[in-house]
Amino acid sequence: MRYSPNSHSTKELKLLDLAYLTVLPPILLITKLPMLIFMATVVYLIYRDKRLSDKAILGMTLWGLVAIAISMFGSFNFAGLSRLKVFVELIMYLLILAVSLQRLTKEINFYQIISPILLLAISLFFFHTLPMLIYVIFEIFVLLWIILAYRMQSSIEESLKMTGMLFLLSLPWVILLFIFFPRISFEHASYGFKNEEVAKEGYDGKMYANEKAVGLLSDRIVFEVGFNSGKIPPSSKLYFRGSVLYIKKGKEWKPMPIGVLRRYRPARYVTPNRYDYIKDIVSYRVSLYPTKKRWIYLLDLPIEAPTGAVIDSDFSVTLKGGVNEPVIYDAGSALEYKYGRGTLKNVLDVALGADSKMAPRCAKLGAKIAKKYKSASQRVKAILKFFLDQNLMYSLRPKGLDPKNTTDSFLFDVKQGYCVHFADSFALLCRFAKVPSRVVTGYKAKPKNSVKNYLAVKEKDAHAWVEVYIDNSWVRVDPTATAKKMDTLSMNIINQTDTIKDKASKINLYLLYIKYKVEAWILYYSHFRQMQLYENIKNSPRFALVFVSTLIVLFGIFVLFYLYLKKERCTDKALCILAPLLKRLEKEGYKKETFESISSFFNRYSKDGEIDIKSIDRLYHECKYKESKDACYKLKNEIKRIKKSV
Repeated sequence: MRYSPNSHSTKELKLLDLAYLTVLPPILLITKLPMLIFMATVVYLIYRDKRLSDKAILGMTLWGLVAIAISMFGSFNFAGLSRLKVFVELIMYLLILAVSLQRLTKEINFYQIISPILLLAISLFFFHTLPMLIYVIFEIFVLLWIILAYRMQSSIEESLKMTGMLFLLSLPWVILLFIFFPRISFEHASYGFKNEEVAKEGYDGKMYANEKAVGLLSDRIVFEVGFNSGKIPPSSKLYFRGSVLYIKKGKEWKPMPIGVLRRYRPARYVTPNRYDYIKDIVSYRVSLYPTKKRWIYLLDLPIEAPTGAVIDSDFSVTLKGGVNEPVIYDAGSALEYKYGRGTLKNVLDVALGADSKMAPRCAKLGAKIAKKYKSASQRVKAILKFFLDQNLMYSLRPKGLDPKNTTDSFLFDVKQGYCVHFADSFALLCRFAKVPSRVVTGYKAKPKNSVKNYLAVKEKDAHAWVEVYIDNSWVRVDPTATAKKMDTLSMNIINQTDTIKDKASKINLYLLYIKYKVEAWILYYSHFRQMQLYENIKNSPRFALVFVSTLIVLFGIFVLFYLYLKKERCTDKALCILAPLLKRLEKEGYKKETFESISSFFNRYSKDGEIDIKSIDRLYHECKYKESKDACYKLKNEIKRIKKSV
């Protein structure tokens, strides 16, 4: 059917134009510049409301194909086509081209009517975020409304009302199918594509004992943790392990060289021969945002890595390919542990490596401590006492540090620095005192950023600490804890969101907690989560009762809203006021016929009825036709009086 401005199809075509624009936002987020230009031109031509010639349509077709070719350049090959993302991207571009050409030709056909729904389905492949979930629900509602408005040919109010009723009727079944429909467990599969996230930074892989270490002070969340036990460990146990560093070269700390022989090969699970004992094992679920690096963070001491990740000899956990998109993983850790008996001598030799030229005064002090104390534990205690006696200050902006020798400058002169300076100087001083040591980087979470079993870890929680080798085991020491005080600038930077708007921060934390629960149980509702839910229902009568009661209450709310929408609305004010009286008279046997006017009905009733209806008739007509507020008020009171007197 061709379009003409006066044809009956104008309304239908405009509804389809609206559908076309409704699905644009998610597509625009992933569409490249040539396709954006093509789509912008199509929208402009559509709203010029003028049919294009056949040559112009052919030109737009060729332009669209060229735009697709440019947009797909570099990824469109046989290897790339085997990837689902590239395949779906190609199909999406072809679908956009087809729909655009159909809109430009102003033709209605079956494909064009269902094309918005197909575009919606494609958009689901690319996003797994809470805002997108809300948007998709809204988009489905709009598309359903457009289809009903097209079919019903009714007013906007009526079509919206019908859409709401159908939506409410479908929700209980959608919820039941979502919860109980069997999910296929693909342990290594990852279907669907997520939007690009801003990569979060952190101390990872390397550590700089200079100004490069600063800049990690934002409140952006790096990862979120949900503890399965419901109880968050104490602050002293909230160390999330990242990279372990052995070599200091200049101002930079680096991991163990690849060529050094290690006793244990990286594996997903930690075998019993790798530790003396482990206690207080906790299981938890982590949502880690992209870091563009291979390290993932687990509580000290990790004993079980997520699928696709391994734990190396230093108990660092790495993910093959790196964290390039949001990753959700389950893991286990021991809060109490002792390990290190199997550490090879060549590893300990590397952990003792230190050049006295890097920190001459530190080297001199270390040699003095080594000579005075025989055991490693005594030497470490002496070093801790020295740190305490120095009255070191925690400062994110230490002034006057010598860039050529930051270790000695921090420890003996300026006495101001942040965690990397504490960890750097402590590790070197231990080495000069003949105690093997290494630097561990990761995050030190704060209990104040927690709600119930949920914990948020932010960029400004990035931290560095030291592990020393004492009595055949690696022992964690946090030298930053020896700082006597914090300078005002650092205190303001670290606590800016807490001191200025405590309540707002707490509300935001609860919102993050809700977001985390929604993502865990809706966006990432997997076979594992489904089995976990079944186990909870089976083993806990209380949980089963709460779960069933919640479903009943939720379905009851849907039914109430449905009945509310279904209820007939009275559009005639005067007739609405009169409705209770008409019902009362109907019970007496006097029913108003559809063809009867109010006056005719009242005249018929007045012949045999017991109620004096003349005043009611007069007030009704004054309320309806004269729009007299006083008459409407008197009519309402008169009807109330009659109902009470009967």
